[in-house]
Amino acid sequence: MKTRHSKILEYITEHGKTEVSVLSDKLQASTVTIRKDLDYLEERGMLKRERGFAVPNDPGDIFYRMAFHADKKQRIARTAAAYIENGETVMIESGSTCTLLAEELARTKKSVTIVTNSVCLAEYIRSYSNIQLILLGGILQTPSQSLVGPLTRQAAEAFHVDKIFTGIDGYSRSFGFTGDDLTRADTLHAMIASARHVYVLTDSEKFRHPGAVSFLQLDQVYEIITDEGIPPEEKSFLESQNIRITIADN
Repeated sequence: MKTRHSKILEYITEHGKTEVSVLSDKLQASTVTIRKDLDYLEERGMLKRERGFAVPNDPGDIFYRMAFHADKKQRIARTAAAYIENGETVMIESGSTCTLLAEELARTKKSVTIVTNSVCLAEYIRSYSNIQLILLGGILQTPSQSLVGPLTRQAAEAFHVDKIFTGIDGYSRSFGFTGDDLTRADTLHAMIASARHVYVLTDSEKFRHPGAVSFLQLDQVYEIITDEGIPPEEKSFLESQNIRITIADN
């Protein structure tokens, strides 16, 4: 995704329905270029088109979340991809930054196998032939486009990998990393049991939101990859808990 694409997504996520002419003026690009950009982003499910306008997705939709802080999430995904070797098998849980990680692997790695519960992720990179996808079964949660439930847990138990990458919805010192969905949390617990190291991929805004459901205890997390906006006091606290913190490259 180009920097201009990220700026378009950030703008319409913040401002809602936006005219093509406004985007052209804000980004100093021709309306022809902006329309091509919007076509590209619509094809990838990241926004909707109306005649002369760009419209953000529903806030509950995973593609809406992918558009929010898109540039930061892409930097986090690129940094995380460097941790994975050609030929490696990894688990990637559902989530917007995790989907961008999968795309980065598909673009830059060879013969990586991705085990995932994310239908969105699988659809997003299905055209890449150099990546093997193993999709865990289960019940489809439509807004997140992820598979959850007892079948997903049972399927996850068949694997043992070195790394699992997961997103989060929030954080607190008392409850660790949190989510907004109990069923997703239950599925993640089964997935992390099949991995040696747990990597959390999150933009720094999540450190300011406590969340509703306990997702990961601090002692379960090996490393966090985030952006430079992480509050310094939380960075120091997490490092005191023997959690590695990596700030994504610009």
